[in-house]
Amino acid sequence: MNVFSIQRGVGLVEVMVALLLLAVAVLGFSAMQLSAVKATDESLMRTQSLSARKTLSESMRVVPDSSSVYRKQINDIYKSSSSENLIASYCTKANEYAVSAKKCNTTNCTSDEVVNYNVGAIVKSACSKDIILNIEICPNTSRVNERQCIIAAWNQTKPTMVDEKASCTDASGSYKPAASCFIMEAY
Repeated sequence: MNVFSIQRGVGLVEVMVALLLLAVAVLGFSAMQLSAVKATDESLMRTQSLSARKTLSESMRVVPDSSSVYRKQINDIYKSSSSENLIASYCTKANEYAVSAKKCNTTNCTSDEVVNYNVGAIVKSACSKDIILNIEICPNTSRVNERQCIIAAWNQTKPTMVDEKASCTDASGSYKPAASCFIMEAY
């Protein structure tokens, strides 16, 4: 009996098993690559939201005693937006607000006009990155030591701190699972 006659067809099975292992490895690599791309996108959104929140916070500090005016202006833009396709509706309102704000600098405007101009520029910039801004009073802060929570949200997360489904946090300020948002405290 010939040794080669016993091995007939085994080479093809080995090649098929090798191809199957290679296919599984390539699929695993593809899944890992997709996960890496999602993580990179999330990191970019977090960085851009940090920039928007920092700009808003610094702008609030430049104009003394303006935090309540900033909060009202930002809230008005957010609350006038439709909850359906939230980002598009918010950005429409933000652009309308930015266009209507008087173009000014601190030497020829009142503090309210400066706030309006700053809010318009900040929300328009945030919208260009698909970020929604809102300001709420931080939970468990008293009037004496009141802090403003600047909320930046994206991916259809609402920039609110209430007990509803798509909100960034619950009423106590705890982030909700899978919420796409960040909060910064400002004094």
